[in-house]
Amino acid sequence: MRRTTSPLRALVATATLSALLLSGCSDDEPSVQDPADDSTPSASAAPDEASQTSAAPDTDAATATAEPQPSGPVASDDGAFELTLPEGWLDVADQVEQKVEIAVRDDEMTDDFYTNLVVASEDPIEDLQESIEEAAKSVAGSDGDYEMLDPIEIAGEEAFGYLLTRTTNGVAVAQTQRWVEHGDRLYVVTFSSAQGQQEATEPVMEELLSSWTWQDESATG
Repeated sequence: MRRTTSPLRALVATATLSALLLSGCSDDEPSVQDPADDSTPSASAAPDEASQTSAAPDTDAATATAEPQPSGPVASDDGAFELTLPEGWLDVADQVEQKVEIAVRDDEMTDDFYTNLVVASEDPIEDLQESIEEAAKSVAGSDGDYEMLDPIEIAGEEAFGYLLTRTTNGVAVAQTQRWVEHGDRLYVVTFSSAQGQQEATEPVMEELLSSWTWQDESATG
């Protein structure tokens, strides 16, 4: 059954978690950020709901070096879908302590940032399309910008989304988030790159999303 209470709170919590799980840094190793350390004041809660929204779980910086792997299918944690990694991309889900379905990134850092894609999941909610714009405003905060995007299809399912630009940990980033419902789950897809690389990395995002396949018998793709 769909939830009908606090849709904005659920969207913002999921958006914040997805947007901040993976970030590039100037060190030699990738890091997994603690969302509580983000410099955007409103990134962890919707306006007027700060007292209701729980902070995302703390994480320690990942110290293990991700080894390059052959490109190929990567399955979501719940087994609902797979996507194929571009050449040079790594599956780094084992470096993330929070609950996610998929976490992958480019092996090469560009502009002090690892281009990455994170997929988290939530229970479906009512008024999804309307609530997403409210979530975009909250996650962008006072210093970020966002624009709503036309819907696309991800493996046959309609996906609403927005493009968000802001500065996190001193790095200007661009994040495209897509929200797609399938079965009894809402999947939140976040593709992040350095802001200056947004146009250059868009084909990579399109390649990843076009490789998405549902694994259940009700797949519409």
